[in-house]
Amino acid sequence: MSDKNLTPMLAQYHRIKNDYQDALVLYRLGDFYEMFYEDAYKGAKDLNIALTKKKVGKDKYIPMCGIPYHAADSYISRLVAKGHKVAICEQLEDASKAKGIVKRDVIRVITPGTFFENEKMKSALSSVFPAGKDYGVSYLDLSTGEFFASVMDEENLISFIGKFQPKEILIPENRKFSFIKENFKNTFLTYLPEDYFDEESIKELLSFFNTVHESSFGFTEKEKSALHASAAILKYSRITQKSFLPFIATPRPYRGDIYIRLDYSAQKHLELVSANEGNIPLLRVIDRTLTGMGRRRLKFFILHPLKDVQLIKKRQEAVEELYQNSTVREKIREILNEIFDVERLISKISSGTMSPRDMVALKHSLKEIQNLKKLETSINSDFLKDLFSKIEDFHWLADKMEKTLEDNPPVHLKEGGLIKKGVDPILDELKEIKEKGNEWIKEYQEQQREKTGIQSLKVGFNKVMGYYIEITKPNLKFVPEHYRRRQTLSNAERFTTEELQRFEEKILSADEKIKALEYEIFMKLREEVAFISDRIAKTAQQVGILDAIQSLSTIAVEKGWVKPEISDNYSIEIKEGVHPVIAETVPDFVPNDLKMDEKSFFHIITGPNMAGKSTYIRQSAIIILLAQTGSFIPAKKGKIGVVDGIFTRIGSGDILSKGLSTFMVEMLEVSNILNNITGRSFIVLDEVGRGTSTYDGLSIAWAISEYISKKIRAKTLFATHYHELTKLEEEIRGVKNFHMHIYEDGENIKFLYKVMEGFSNKSYGVHVAKLAGIKEEIIKRAYEILYHLEEEQEKKIDETIINISQKKEDYLPLFKELQEEPAEKEYIQIIREIENIDLASMTPIEAMVFLNEIKNRIKKSSEY
Repeated sequence: MSDKNLTPMLAQYHRIKNDYQDALVLYRLGDFYEMFYEDAYKGAKDLNIALTKKKVGKDKYIPMCGIPYHAADSYISRLVAKGHKVAICEQLEDASKAKGIVKRDVIRVITPGTFFENEKMKSALSSVFPAGKDYGVSYLDLSTGEFFASVMDEENLISFIGKFQPKEILIPENRKFSFIKENFKNTFLTYLPEDYFDEESIKELLSFFNTVHESSFGFTEKEKSALHASAAILKYSRITQKSFLPFIATPRPYRGDIYIRLDYSAQKHLELVSANEGNIPLLRVIDRTLTGMGRRRLKFFILHPLKDVQLIKKRQEAVEELYQNSTVREKIREILNEIFDVERLISKISSGTMSPRDMVALKHSLKEIQNLKKLETSINSDFLKDLFSKIEDFHWLADKMEKTLEDNPPVHLKEGGLIKKGVDPILDELKEIKEKGNEWIKEYQEQQREKTGIQSLKVGFNKVMGYYIEITKPNLKFVPEHYRRRQTLSNAERFTTEELQRFEEKILSADEKIKALEYEIFMKLREEVAFISDRIAKTAQQVGILDAIQSLSTIAVEKGWVKPEISDNYSIEIKEGVHPVIAETVPDFVPNDLKMDEKSFFHIITGPNMAGKSTYIRQSAIIILLAQTGSFIPAKKGKIGVVDGIFTRIGSGDILSKGLSTFMVEMLEVSNILNNITGRSFIVLDEVGRGTSTYDGLSIAWAISEYISKKIRAKTLFATHYHELTKLEEEIRGVKNFHMHIYEDGENIKFLYKVMEGFSNKSYGVHVAKLAGIKEEIIKRAYEILYHLEEEQEKKIDETIINISQKKEDYLPLFKELQEEPAEKEYIQIIREIENIDLASMTPIEAMVFLNEIKNRIKKSSEY
């Protein structure tokens, strides 16, 4: 349909839609937002609402669907959750006063990463800019104003995205970044023109924060790509949010040098902040925070354990102080419980998306923060003293808001009822007119009853009719002549008088002026708050840190956790440690010890499935992680030599979308570990090598164990079913065998869940099957087969040893006299080579090549 054939309204729609082709345009028509054409099909489908049609000419219709504007937020949430961008096209003038078509334009574009006012969405943005082998990356949460950036390699980038979970990632167009798609399927990618990331955009970034050089942000020249990413994320936010852009903090460097390395695999395997279906994440178990700021800060603590001993001890001292001083701790909790999410409130207020009740919530929170500040004299630790010194007292603002705002205002800004008496004399006068008007109505009603003699006469009001006099039909004969009829009802009629109309004009004019003046006063107060939003946000951040600290203290008190000794030593000692999550649901959870030092740093842990190997190695990693956040730990005693990274390889399923097998995924994760560990790392390996054939898996597990224990000497817990690995204890210093203790009574076993020194040479597979409820006849047959196989295996081993021994004794003299057969000569030569080989000096690859060569020679010899 050409523009000439379009109605003025649709012509306007097409002009607007042309600028927002990648978004669903919500076009305001009266009390509804309408979607047309393809947008209507998508909107109706994803919102499960009726698809209708709009007539646009003689016998011409276009698809249409609509949502009520007063309930738009819930519909927009659903569209954004589906990955849509939503352009809000609003009426810019009063339709009743418009000449011709009402002016409309898009006032904001809401995307998965920018729907900051919806707390349930938890949306945030990241931006990624390639720079050689590394990437500049930035993160912006518009709901809190948090803004930081860094430069990192691919593995650290994956870890970064895993920690912060942005809903939307901005990348330059024509860049695929397939590794992001593969690892984060629920994150939406938005491709932007290259100029979003260019030098001009960096200048816009600097100008926005009123600075002339990036060094004022704390970035070095080597971190320039982080600024490119930051420039793009700010530009995107400004273009989409327009006048609704909330407070954004100055971008700051995010540097991993003070945190341990905690890659995405470790985050998932240890189930720190999210868990597999049916499980509970660590965060939920230890969370005793009382504010939104505190919950976010505690999450940050868990995902960013410290590696500097002094920093850990300072935070630990703060936790200990509140742990010991129950009076101060409970007073802090009492106050925090009354504080709203100030960071989110500041974003709403600075962006103009707040309700009157948001302002009242901020007022209430600032008053409580003032009470919190009064506790500063009760604090002793350096960490808490520094924290309290950064909490600003906004009593002057809270007092002004208290004097200005009604305690229980309406939901919407333009309904009136916002401002208290005594704030503005003109407003007070108008309110007095309105209040006296209510008295006048009562008096006028009584006067008319007396004059007409109609005692049932009443004066009423509604938004459609205004003020009216209602008289029932039996009394119509008494109606005075000067009454003018306005409306007929089934059992009554409504009238008006000149006197009542004059009063109505006066009252309605006053009411309209009251609402307008209250709105003006309210918006001035909002501007005053927005002007100092950065200062309020900094205070809110400190309140969040305090909340996270008291949460760690509170959980320690509740659960009886202990303060671990933190040092730069290599060794780690945990006495009677428990898994903090599993112990919640298992009341008789069996505690276990862990002791690692230079003489015992690579622990091979054997035992059957269900015996507790995986729980033990996970709990050890979690206890170390908690200790390095400054937390107390779920143990009787702990001495933690800080680690610089926690690496895990625990289980895996096929990742078909990547086209990778279980074994390949396993090897990729192991490769990442081997490429990044140091002698100060802590490694958890669970059943490495199980994804392939027995001999391949054993060979790889053996080679990996040798490499870590000989070359790296990193503290490692290796849970395995390969009992052959236990022989490493005899060959490599620092390797020690442990097993899960099992009580055996004939064919019955009992898991004791206790880690003991030594190794287990049984898998107890049939026992476990019996415990799982497999039929008795199957269990009996399995025992028969198992006995037969074990007997055959032992027989083969004995025969092999005898044969090898006989060959050496019988054929060695003959070899000297050159009387052996060719095959026998080769066997003897192979035996000699095996005896003389120095396994300790061989790399894993060399060992596998040698083994393959021997295999081929034996095969060839057998052909003689």
